[in-house]
Amino acid sequence: MGGLDVKRGDELPEDLYNSYLADESLVPTIEGKTVAITGTTSGLGVAIARAAISKKADLVLLLNRKSERASKAEEGLQKYKVEGSKTVIKTIDCDLMSFDSVKEAASVVNEEVKAYGGLDVLCNNAGIMAFDDDRTKDGFDVQMQTNQLSHFLLGSLVFPSIKNAAGKRGEARLVTHSSSARDFPKTLLGKYMEKSEPNTLGGNGAWMLSQAFLGKEGPWTRYGQTKLANSCFAMALAGKVGDSNVKSICAEPGYAVTALQNTKHMSVSERMDSMFPKQSAADGSLPAVMACFSPSAENGDFYAPEKTMTGRPKKVVAKGERQKTGFIGGTDKNTCDPKQQDLVWEACKKATGFDFDL
Repeated sequence: MGGLDVKRGDELPEDLYNSYLADESLVPTIEGKTVAITGTTSGLGVAIARAAISKKADLVLLLNRKSERASKAEEGLQKYKVEGSKTVIKTIDCDLMSFDSVKEAASVVNEEVKAYGGLDVLCNNAGIMAFDDDRTKDGFDVQMQTNQLSHFLLGSLVFPSIKNAAGKRGEARLVTHSSSARDFPKTLLGKYMEKSEPNTLGGNGAWMLSQAFLGKEGPWTRYGQTKLANSCFAMALAGKVGDSNVKSICAEPGYAVTALQNTKHMSVSERMDSMFPKQSAADGSLPAVMACFSPSAENGDFYAPEKTMTGRPKKVVAKGERQKTGFIGGTDKNTCDPKQQDLVWEACKKATGFDFDL
């Protein structure tokens, strides 16, 4: 999900995160491997990058929109390099609100990893939450393009590098970061992935909980659609790669206190840090860290916190099969629905003009 008070979030304990990184059976050393992560200016992205760096990845690529925050993030991550490791950390400019920028970034990624024999892990982590009913220059909802469409495009363009790494080192992964907000929509609606005029997808009003549970449209509705699109995409790709040595894995952080919810659409009465148990960004990153690096991660897995909002990572979907069923939320019925998966895949292909070379 995210959080409001970045300073307070930074003060939350990282004991669980540190214990996982210290255990080689959970998060092993990844010397010789390359990792690319979107959205690494703060919070979850930085924590995932810290894990890759501290576990001695040879190359860690930080895909961020060009900004002072991006430069400071790269500088701050340098301190996690292990003495004697070969780790190289580089920032690649990537604005997910622009398909042209994503295409340029993908080209740079492919060139950077060529000398290393391919890309072992692409972690599509970046996301925005509850933005206004605006459009990118490409004509799509700003949240849907940032959170899903551009990540589909990026993944399709670097997929040859992912396959190269899988062929040379036995496996490679594309990891998609979703959210518990995927449970809000009753179904995935294609209109959110199509070009449209501003203020035609619910506008900017309505209380968050009325959007989540009463079917009202607004910023949170659009956000929930993007997060469901994320998980459906991850499972769709898992089905398409099948028993190959490429793995598509999904993850969600529960409620980690980050800067994500610093939005004008989060009122005082909706502050989630007062509604739910919370955890540090580092601890919240663990489902994604496991998806990226765990030896036990399989194609079609989905990691989430065991206590819903906090706790150790567990598989809520294993090899594409739901681990929880019933009538209450969190069953991932939509995520594992082939019709929903096909919908998001075809919509992404149409929006971007690209497909994965499987």
